[in-house]
Amino acid sequence: MPQTAARTKQAKTFSLSDDVIEILEGYHRKKRIESLTSAVEQIVREWRKADLAAQVTAYYDSLSDEEAKRDEHWGKFSESQM
Repeated sequence: MPQTAARTKQAKTFSLSDDVIEILEGYHRKKRIESLTSAVEQIVREWRKADLAAQVTAYYDSLSDEEAKRDEHWGKFSESQM
């Protein structure tokens, strides 16, 4: 999702422990992000992306050999149709 996309924002108040504030401020400085709010948004988006990747990995790791071969076959077939 592009950073320039218009978004509706909601004001929220959070109480965070000192160590979490230090981590957030360090991330903000390191990444040179415009605001702490933008830093929180980026952290959440990165977490969401990593979580989705972990779910996909867990799915494929859970497949039997037969299911994996079937998925590989369908993948190759779909590539050949492009």
